[in-house]
Amino acid sequence: MPEAQGHISSAILRVRPGDEAPVAARVAGVAGCEVAIAQQGRLVVLIETASRGATGAALTQLTLLDGVHSACMVYEQVESLNSLGETA
Repeated sequence: MPEAQGHISSAILRVRPGDEAPVAARVAGVAGCEVAIAQQGRLVVLIETASRGATGAALTQLTLLDGVHSACMVYEQVESLNSLGETA
């Protein structure tokens, strides 16, 4: 059986300047996502999931949020849960 993995990614969301706070609140409703920083019409979102498919699904959900003009994944790291000190 393959070892369980953790997928850690980040995305940049573009929003209308001034709409960062309401969009950040919507991002909080997407499983595995949290806003690291929001300013000047951009949000940096951290995404933690169990698979590439789940990462893609989260990015799709972020793209479809009201107020999001674009979403672009900029980083993805895949690690075994053991190396992260976590269990499945």
